[in-house]
Amino acid sequence: LPEFGLVSADAEHIEGEILDVALDACRRGEVRRAMALFKAIREQLDPPQRLLDVIIGYERSGCLVPDRLLDSWGMQLGVGWDSNVSQGISARSMTLGSGLNAVELELGDVYQPKPSAYSVLGMDRRFKLGTHGIAQVAFQHRDNPSVPALDVTNLAATAAFPFIWGGRPGRVQAEVSQAWLGGSHYQQATSAVVQWLLNGGTQPWIFNFATTRSTYFAQPSQDAQQTEVGIWREKQIDPTWGVFGGVSAHFDQARNLRPGGSRSGWHYQLGATVGWSEWKIQPRLSVLRWHSSDVFSPGLIDVVRMHNLTQLALQMSRPVSQDQKVVIDWRI
Repeated sequence: LPEFGLVSADAEHIEGEILDVALDACRRGEVRRAMALFKAIREQLDPPQRLLDVIIGYERSGCLVPDRLLDSWGMQLGVGWDSNVSQGISARSMTLGSGLNAVELELGDVYQPKPSAYSVLGMDRRFKLGTHGIAQVAFQHRDNPSVPALDVTNLAATAAFPFIWGGRPGRVQAEVSQAWLGGSHYQQATSAVVQWLLNGGTQPWIFNFATTRSTYFAQPSQDAQQTEVGIWREKQIDPTWGVFGGVSAHFDQARNLRPGGSRSGWHYQLGATVGWSEWKIQPRLSVLRWHSSDVFSPGLIDVVRMHNLTQLALQMSRPVSQDQKVVIDWRI
């Protein structure tokens, strides 16, 4: 998801924000927005000379990202605790059927939430693709010592290219990924994403379109084509804080005989980014609602499945050097 820049007046923090935000805008083809960020830093925040030289270099080059930033390695290390790794349910029973034919069944411990500490290791390699393209290969593994059957490994390859349409910039991205669950090949996904600015302002509305084709090796009945269409808006109130949000429609087409058939729904997001000393603080609220087109199992579970997920997240990050930062993430 898009992020904000200019959240702190501290020179070292701003330098990290320029690399994270203005350069990302350059990669997406959002030259006007990147130039506006550079201009605001020069005129409002009195940056040190070394940062000023970097800004001038980008402005003179027309927002071309230096090769050294596009040909680099990245690493992620993390630890945490998850109260529900298995995404289980706290209910001890469920009812099958309805009316006089209803039968109540007791659920075993396998359906209960399973907690675990976890550790995450991630690595990625980013490099140029042609004149303006960006490519990335990424690996990530999450280890759950208390629930090793739910250890997750992901491998993904991504390519992104900027474009201009209707006089406004955009970005198209393609990705192929593989996932392993508990050491077994679990999922393959192929996706395409298009982002395009709906207006020409420095803080514009952004149109998003994404579609993903998923194949599940052990559960082919879950194979699906998922499509999302929506809009996103970022607004910087002043150099220390801003708000963001978006709404999107979701369409999940079942490719095989999935219980409940296809699904449709909406996704709402709202959040803010605040600069406090060296920290960037980002609270975020996410609400996902969808329903199935058919009953889950005719004659057995005669109900249409309704999914309601509300998540509150708080992320805090702080740079520890030019190329490293610490991130604290809490979700409920």
